[in-house]
Amino acid sequence: MDYRTGRLQDMAAVTELAHRHGALMVWDLCHSVGALPVRLDDCQADFAVGCTYKYLNGGPGSPAFLYAATRHLEAARQPLTGWFGHADPFAFEPGYRPAEGIGRFLTGTPPLLAFAGLQAALDIWQDVDLDALRAKSLALSTLFLELTAPLGLASATPVEPDLRGSQISLRHPQAYQVMQALIARGVIGDYRAPDVLRFGFTPLYLSHTDVWDAAEALREVLDSGSWRDPRFAAQAGAVT
Repeated sequence: MDYRTGRLQDMAAVTELAHRHGALMVWDLCHSVGALPVRLDDCQADFAVGCTYKYLNGGPGSPAFLYAATRHLEAARQPLTGWFGHADPFAFEPGYRPAEGIGRFLTGTPPLLAFAGLQAALDIWQDVDLDALRAKSLALSTLFLELTAPLGLASATPVEPDLRGSQISLRHPQAYQVMQALIARGVIGDYRAPDVLRFGFTPLYLSHTDVWDAAEALREVLDSGSWRDPRFAAQAGAVT
C-alpha cells in the first residue's frame, strides 16, 4: 500500500512483472500487515520487510520483521552479519558462516523488552479473521469518505474499496495546520508534504463512532477556521 495515498497495489501482478524482466521483488508491508490479508507465497514474492508498531500494535520501538521465500534461503546473503546469524556463534571462528535457513538474517541480540510488548499484541492476532478485519477496515474508511465528502476536500486515496488500503488521505492547502488543530482536539492523524492529511483506520479496535467523531472534528476545524491559530503553524520537530 502506498504510504502517502493509501492506494493498494496488486502484489501478484507487480511481482509477475518484476519477474518477467528478471528482477526480484521486495515488498514493504509497513502499511499493510495487520490491516488486510497479505499472502506473500501466493504472490510469489521474493522478499518483504515491515514494521510491527503500526497496525500490529507492537508499540513504539517494536521490532521490524522480514520475509524471505524458501526458494531463496540457501543462496540469499545477509549483508548485515551479526552474532545471532552465525551458524555456530560460540565457535568463535575468525571467519563468518551464515546459519541455515531464515536464521541467517538475524543480527544482534534481540530487544527482549520490545519483544515482550510485541508478543502480547501478537497473541491477540491468533484469533483474528483477516478477511473480517479487511471488511471492517473498508467499512470504516468508506464511512469516513462519506462523512467528509461535503467538506469539499479532494481525496488522494481511491474511492473504490478494492483499490485502497486502510487509510484515507485528504488534500488541503494548509494540511499541516489543519492536522495540528485536529491533534489538539484528540484526533491523531498525520501530515505528509505538501498538502496531505492522512488518517489511518486500525480495524482491530477502532469503532464507527470513532470515525464519526473524527469526521465531525474535521468539519468543526474547517468551518470555524481554528486551524489558522498561529500555534498550529509552528513546526517543532522532524516528526509532524
